[in-house]
Amino acid sequence: MFVKTVCPYCGVGCSIILEVKNNRVVKTHPDKKDPVSRGKPCIKGLTVHETVYNDRIKRPMVRKGKKLVEVSWKEAYNKIFENIGCLNGEDIALYCSSPATNEDAFLFQKLGQEVFGTGNIDSCARLCHAATCYAFKETFGISAMPSRLSDIDKGDCFLITGSNPKTTYPVVFNRILKAKKKGAKVICVRQWSDDSVKESDLFVDIANGAHIPFLNSILHLLVKEKAVKVPEHIAECVSNYPPKRAAQICKCQPSEIEEVAEAVKESKNFCLFYGMGLTQHSYGVSNVFSALNLVLAKKGKIFPMRGKANIQGVGDMGCVPDGLTFISSVFLFPAKAFYIVHSDPAKSLPYLDKVHERLKKSFVVLQTTYPCLTMKFADVVLPSCSFAEKEGTFTNAESRIRELNRAVKPLHKSKPDWVIFSEIAERFGFKFSFNSIKDIQKEIKKQVPGYFRGNFVKRKIKKEVFHVSEFPGFESIASKEFPFILTTARRPYTFCSNTLSSRSKTLKKFGDKPVCYMNPKDASSMKIKNKSKVRITSCASSIKATVKISENIPEGLVVVPFHFDKVLVNKLFPLQFDATVEEPNLKRVAVKIEAVS
Repeated sequence: MFVKTVCPYCGVGCSIILEVKNNRVVKTHPDKKDPVSRGKPCIKGLTVHETVYNDRIKRPMVRKGKKLVEVSWKEAYNKIFENIGCLNGEDIALYCSSPATNEDAFLFQKLGQEVFGTGNIDSCARLCHAATCYAFKETFGISAMPSRLSDIDKGDCFLITGSNPKTTYPVVFNRILKAKKKGAKVICVRQWSDDSVKESDLFVDIANGAHIPFLNSILHLLVKEKAVKVPEHIAECVSNYPPKRAAQICKCQPSEIEEVAEAVKESKNFCLFYGMGLTQHSYGVSNVFSALNLVLAKKGKIFPMRGKANIQGVGDMGCVPDGLTFISSVFLFPAKAFYIVHSDPAKSLPYLDKVHERLKKSFVVLQTTYPCLTMKFADVVLPSCSFAEKEGTFTNAESRIRELNRAVKPLHKSKPDWVIFSEIAERFGFKFSFNSIKDIQKEIKKQVPGYFRGNFVKRKIKKEVFHVSEFPGFESIASKEFPFILTTARRPYTFCSNTLSSRSKTLKKFGDKPVCYMNPKDASSMKIKNKSKVRITSCASSIKATVKISENIPEGLVVVPFHFDKVLVNKLFPLQFDATVEEPNLKRVAVKIEAVS
């Protein structure tokens, strides 16, 4: 039997076909008719069947003493009622993530608002693209990408900054390379050379986090040469960034900015791509505004490819705070209870020492499919179905609604997320009037504008507004005590917090490792050799890692992937966030490095 469904990894949302024998998923096949992947999903998607049976949470669990003990669903629900039923809504925080479907997320926010009485309902978008959602809402009137993947095919100049799409979005990058073969120019702007840079026509190495002066300087040149028209206040803003001044901040050459500006000026179908390298700063919203201003001036297309498969849909369904953000609920106004779905905040948040302290003091419900670090802090664990055992819909980064079809029956004692939410509501004395996915979809159609009316969510751009984007300036965070700047990165065969990708035997064979990348000169000056053990310390905490010396990393910078339990790099980031959306800085912190035996 062959069942068509959706890959649960990234926001590209490729259609895949699962081969099933004896109620067991045995292989993943590409969907040759898929307009997104064009029949060529990436290796993560093609090996996703390997994750279905590997190391699952089998039954509900409740913490008794220091141990999690398997219990009945009834006992787990009773535990939740006993600990949450007595709380006020402001003391409860909900946190959702893909692979929750649209239907799951819709019921989760109803559970929060109608049953728990809280507006503290958030998603993991708080950590990756909260700045994007806000900036797009202010600019276009919609908190979603207005571009389509098909727009890439027409592009003649691709500016990629704060992202490495060959690693993180290979299906999208294949489209870029196809356009390049037709003559399109690929420009990468970032601080170190990566896989995407190696395929580019032009690479500009800029200082970590210096996107605003670089992008504003490009727009300044276009305005100066009368190649574009912008509102007067925007022209005045970007005039503060002539190439000479911008280059000093960016630590590049003025001629490099001028070369990029010339390519953008000549472009007829300009496309700008960015990722968390732009958003995960304490001035992330301003970073996105600077990118949007350039795209609006050029009448181009912008692509902030979303991280997880349905994170766009989770937000569309209402998992956005009408109260406190998850950052506030953890750090600023600590919640007494957390209900976490398909996420691993014990690994993915900043300032992890404080996060772990908070989770220990609070009542924590974790609803997910596989064991993860957050499970160590959970008081109740609820086993959710894998993507292969559920039905519903995902909304990918371009707002395309994609259908999941159940390939096999739920494994062990796991249940679909929406069923769990319904049963918890009933334990609290509420009765949701949904008996199937179709019932939920009918309600979504009534309450969420534009949903379930064809292939794409019907979104209408309501406005196109430029916003001033001034660079706040770099604090001199490197010092004699902390002489290096550390940033985080992603690896090709590991996805986000590694909960899913670590269950694929094929991906594990490719050997993404928890290492610290260093420049050869930096390593030599400290007498650190390849594969040496080091301690990395910031003002917040310290971790240990194995060094990998790389010519691609500039002096003074160290790069650590954020996927791995053994190297919890987010411990090193103190609590700093964009004041507008509370998206935390996870891209820039001063550290010192010491060799350890």
